[in-house]
Formats: sequence, C-alpha cells, structure tokens
Amino acid sequence: MRIRKATETDVSACLQIQKQDHETYWLENDFIAALRNIDVIFLVAEENSKIIGYVIGYLAPTKRTDCLLSETRVNIHHRKKGIGTKLVNAFVTEAFKKGASVIYAEIEEKHLPFYHDACKFSKSHDWIEVVMRKKTSKNICDEYKKLIG
Repeated sequence: MRIRKATETDVSACLQIQKQDHETYWLENDFIAALRNIDVIFLVAEENSKIIGYVIGYLAPTKRTDCLLSETRVNIHHRKKGIGTKLVNAFVTEAFKKGASVIYAEIEEKHLPFYHDACKFSKSHDWIEVVMRKKTSKNICDEYKKLIG
C-alpha cells in the first residue's frame, strides 16, 4: 500500500468510497476543484492499483499556519488495518511541510476515537460548532406555514 497525491483519475474511486458510507457530501466537481487548488491537500491510499482510501483538507488561505482536515475515508473492506491512520499521518506531514503549525479536524462525535486515539489529535475545546444554511424554498414554505398556523 502506498500513499500519494490524488489525481483526476482517482476521483471516481473516492466517490465510490464515500457512497459506501451513504454520504454524498462531495461531488465529482468538488474533488476536481480541490485538485486544482494549491491550498488543498488531497491524498489517496493505493493498493494493487486500486484506491482504497483518501484524505482531504486545506491550509487556511488567510492564515497559512492553520490547516483543516476535512475528511478521511477508507474502503469498507480495508478498514481496521491502519490505513486511515497512515492517511492522516501523511496529511499531517504534508501540511507541516507547507507551513502549517496547527491542524484542526472537523469531525462527527463518532469519529473522535479514531482521531484522538489512533491519530493522536487532542480535543481542543477551542471551538463551539455553529452553522448557517442557505434557506431553500421548502424551508421558507415551512416557516410560513408555522407563522400562519
């Protein structure tokens, strides 16, 4: 197994790995745009010429010493073999080479043991999660219905 920089030919395999977890957050165009962005770190794990995992994140464009690890995924048939940890370690190495001094990972609670125990990230307690989503016509209609009863 080797870890290398992702290329456009890896995108479809990364999408398939994402779908194994019933996720559709990243689209093909998102991965392709990421490949073209110099602030993005996008690595894949390859075994026998097949992509079995990936990690993606970026240096903050305003403060290049901060880096955000956005996602780590491994093919379901290759999990629990240390591949995710190797991907994260390679990401961290690449981020530090590019000038990062701190790496944040935005993760779901269920992934905390992986990042904390296997990858040696520490809980920062620096951030409180907040979100704002663009309102869709469905959201607006639902809010209107609440107002009129």
